[in-house]
Amino acid sequence: MLDVSTNFMTLSFKYFVLFILLFLVYPSFGQTDQNSLDSKISGYSKKMFWDSLPNPKGWTNDYENIYSAKEESYLDSIITAFKNEKTIEIAIVTIDTSLISTDSLEDLTLHIANVWKIGEKGKDNGILIGISKGHRKMRIEYGFGIESLISDDETKEIIETAFIPRFKEGQYYQGTINGINKLIDLLRSILR
Repeated sequence: MLDVSTNFMTLSFKYFVLFILLFLVYPSFGQTDQNSLDSKISGYSKKMFWDSLPNPKGWTNDYENIYSAKEESYLDSIITAFKNEKTIEIAIVTIDTSLISTDSLEDLTLHIANVWKIGEKGKDNGILIGISKGHRKMRIEYGFGIESLISDDETKEIIETAFIPRFKEGQYYQGTINGINKLIDLLRSILR
């Protein structure tokens, strides 16, 4: 009888230890599975956005909701007036972090510029300003007709002196206005 109870106690102790180990290890498995699932969903969302870009609804397409409707309308009016003056098309797109990874803003903005066909056919005179508040990044893409007019150094200076200072203060609308006005002024001085 002593052997049976000793075996029973040894077996019970083994199950108890196994139960404790499973209890301690299980939450980390669940967390990994959730992270993996979130990653798959996020990757799927990004691919869906890439593969089926929504059509632009104006010159300003705010997928990050950083502008009010009134601000979007004003940005569109500045861009429309400049397009009527110099035939150059400028589009603004803000991109939520769920739609891009930190390092893919450049690829996505180029893709959007090509799919939306910003700029007049034959002139390739479009400009796309891509902003990701969440990733704290921005990018300006030019069509070939603009690349010959504005250097990379001039673009960098516009970003660093007009857009970024106000962005750092959380004033994305004012930073965008400053940046567009500086870009338009530079193009006007070149295209007199």
